[in-house]
Amino acid sequence: MNLESVYLNHQTELQQHLARIVDCPEIAADLVQECFIIFSRESQKQVIEHPRGFLFRTARNLAYDHIKHRKVTEKHVYSTEPTLDIAEETPSEEHLALVNEKLAIFSSIVDELPERAKTAFVLNRVYGMTYAEIAVELNISDSAVEKLLARALLHCRKQFKNRQADLSND
Repeated sequence: MNLESVYLNHQTELQQHLARIVDCPEIAADLVQECFIIFSRESQKQVIEHPRGFLFRTARNLAYDHIKHRKVTEKHVYSTEPTLDIAEETPSEEHLALVNEKLAIFSSIVDELPERAKTAFVLNRVYGMTYAEIAVELNISDSAVEKLLARALLHCRKQFKNRQADLSND
C-alpha cells in the first residue's frame, strides 16, 4: 500500500470531516497530519485492510481527545471565580501539580475503556450528547448506550478511587 496515494485519496475529505468536528481548519489540518503519522506507523506493523476506515476512526479519536482536552482546560479556566485578593486568584504550584496529576490519572483511566465505551463516554460527558443521540451516532440501541455508560462510569469511579488511594499511600 502506497502511503502517498492513500494521502492523496483521503486527505481533503478527512480534513473537511475533522474541521466540522473541531470547528477549526488549522487544528483539523494538524490532526490530519497526526492521523497519517499514526497510519504510517501502523502500516509498518500490520496490513491495514481498510485505510479510509482506519483513518476516519483515528481522526475521530484524535478529535474527541482534542475536544476533551479543550473542554477540560476551558472548564478549569472559567470555573475559577475572580476574587479581589491576587494571592487567591493564582493557584499555588502545589495545587496546579495536584490538578494536573488528577487530570492525567483521569485521562489514563478513560483511555483504558474499551473503544465503544470510551466513545460513548466522551460523547456524553464532553459533548453533552444524550443517550438517544449517542445511540444514533454509534448505531446501537438506547439500552446499549445506557449499559456502556454505566460500565464506563463504574470503571472510572473505581479506578480513580483506587489510584487516589495509591497516591495518598505514597
